Amino acid sequence: MTQAFILLLFFQCCCVSGQLLLGYRPNFSPLADLALKVSVDAFNRQSSHFSLHKPTSKAVQQITLVRDNMYDILLDFGIMETDCLKYARRAYMDSCLFKRERFASKELCSSLVRVGGTFVAPLDISCIADVDALRSSSESSSEELFFQRTRPAPLRSFSPGVILCQGQFDCSRLLL
Repeated sequence: MTQAFILLLFFQCCCVSGQLLLGYRPNFSPLADLALKVSVDAFNRQSSHFSLHKPTSKAVQQITLVRDNMYDILLDFGIMETDCLKYARRAYMDSCLFKRERFASKELCSSLVRVGGTFVAPLDISCIADVDALRSSSESSSEELFFQRTRPAPLRSFSPGVILCQGQFDCSRLLL
């Protein structure tokens, strides 16, 4: 009994401190890429824009171990409008080009996505119009901007579990 308890305590200490056992270093980059794809797809489904948006940047802010092989990934990312219409049949957005800078809508988004095994689900996503893009474009209505700014930001402390990394710098070591 005491040996099992000591072993369990050892594993918990290693996990909570963020140290990885026996030099094993998981690569969360594919999970972060998947979380970004799911988040952008969710934005494109829910937005009132006629064109698809595609990501311009990504920063992982937190990775939380929720259960065995189940993670919550908190992302901050930027998106910009493309020349592809939302309802046109196309392969994923790789072939879509960004609209010219002054005509394209830009958004700054944050999302919380649960990823594990074959399960991927956006738990929360919120976006606001990029302020620099608003200055150069008169297409965004003040009503739409008001709606986007009043949406709640993802709950940063939502996920109960073990936080594996927090902050862009800390999480970058797990995305190699």
